[in-house]
Amino acid sequence: MHKQKKILIAPLDWGMGHATRCIPLIASFIQNNCDVLIAGNEQTNALIKEQFPSLTYLHLAGYDINYSTKKWTLPFVIGFQIPKIMKRIITEHFWLKKIIKQHQIDAVVSDNRYGLFTKNIPSIFITHQIQIQVPQSSVFQKLVNTINHFFIRKFTTCWVPDAEQNRLSGNLSIAKNVKNIQYIGILSRLEITNKPIMKYDVAIILSGPEPQRTIVENKILDQIINTTKRIIFIRGKANAVAIQNQNDNLTILSFASSFELQEIILSSEIIICRTGYSTIMDLVKLSKHGIIIPTPGQTEQEYLGEYLQHKKWFLAQEQSNLDIEKALLAYSTFSFQPLPTCDEALLQNSIQLFIKDLN
Repeated sequence: MHKQKKILIAPLDWGMGHATRCIPLIASFIQNNCDVLIAGNEQTNALIKEQFPSLTYLHLAGYDINYSTKKWTLPFVIGFQIPKIMKRIITEHFWLKKIIKQHQIDAVVSDNRYGLFTKNIPSIFITHQIQIQVPQSSVFQKLVNTINHFFIRKFTTCWVPDAEQNRLSGNLSIAKNVKNIQYIGILSRLEITNKPIMKYDVAIILSGPEPQRTIVENKILDQIINTTKRIIFIRGKANAVAIQNQNDNLTILSFASSFELQEIILSSEIIICRTGYSTIMDLVKLSKHGIIIPTPGQTEQEYLGEYLQHKKWFLAQEQSNLDIEKALLAYSTFSFQPLPTCDEALLQNSIQLFIKDLN
């Protein structure tokens, strides 16, 4: 009989999407009799701990990336932080060597943390961005992807949360210049439950980094504060001071748990949200079209906004000229096409084969 394998799973801290999409991975490893350890910063570990309170949690500092208020400067603001990012990658690489010995780790799963590779045990890198988009500069895009591909090749394999055909992530996940790629299907912690009663006309769900989260929140609040529609607005800001609201048609929540978010999405006619890939996967899993608002300057989201609207899976709106009433009207006349299907067997098969190889 094979001994229980210890799997270290470490999501990146650039938004909570990396942590939430690791939840089905964690559940599957546990179902396959693995001992799972989680590594992350305080916020990441707290989110996963809500679902898996009995796991072992290790502190691993985040990248602490700063973002800009202006769209066109964001790629360059991120670019100037590359030395800080490289320092964090080196630090976490040596941290991993110590942790492997200390906890007798058998394999590591890294969601976009580039330093968590090793030659001593199998390592998996999870990303949907094989081809990072930097439309402002083709030279900078080539440089970024050269670095990206260099690190991806350091891992035993790269798992892409998408299907190989009819990709939800479009050109982002094309396996160009990288050969150790495996598509594991759409990842979401949410599930379709019994057919819900429609409680809301619109659910607005915010997420993502500051300062853009606050900028779009203020823009939206100004437009919906006197709404006559049944709207629920989730700010995506844990432990925030509640906003005082006198409109009975408008419900404002600072944060929602996974279960609450699932019920809200299922019981809402129309979803308005950011274009974060994990959020998009959640909506696809629940068979929900929606209105998506790319974070300005975040080239991945801007690309996804154009691509997903072109595929007629979602309707994209620019933050700079966002008009909720006009967006809802456009939604009502938009000719949506069927969403991609979620093949959960891809993930299960990938994990079972991976564990078999470990044994």
